[in-house]
Amino acid sequence: MQLTVTLDIEGKSGISNLPVRDILFLQFDFISRWITVHTLDGQFFIPGTLIYWTEALKKGGYQFEKVDRNIVVHVPKICKMDRFFAKAYFEIETTSRSKSITLSQKYFKLLASQLRGVQGFVYI
Repeated sequence: MQLTVTLDIEGKSGISNLPVRDILFLQFDFISRWITVHTLDGQFFIPGTLIYWTEALKKGGYQFEKVDRNIVVHVPKICKMDRFFAKAYFEIETTSRSKSITLSQKYFKLLASQLRGVQGFVYI
């Protein structure tokens, strides 16, 4: 499955297809009213609401979960969670360029319980 995305909100760069398997998380921007689609290598944009995209992606067989009022994460893409900072990471070896998300305590506990025991997952 693929999403049709743009590199800019105005669509001046045209559209391209992005495999859903590459998506780390979706983040709604309250100012622009667009959703930013984050991958390890970049970010793209799609119109719509988080509720719409979360439900559509779940119906497509993907595990996306709301973890904040404006963030939906692709759960299998989480590699590491830091309980001190309540953060989720998408790489085991993180750098200053690594992408991460901050979670509310409620969602941190929920995700941590879902991911414990998953091979390759690190909980610090």
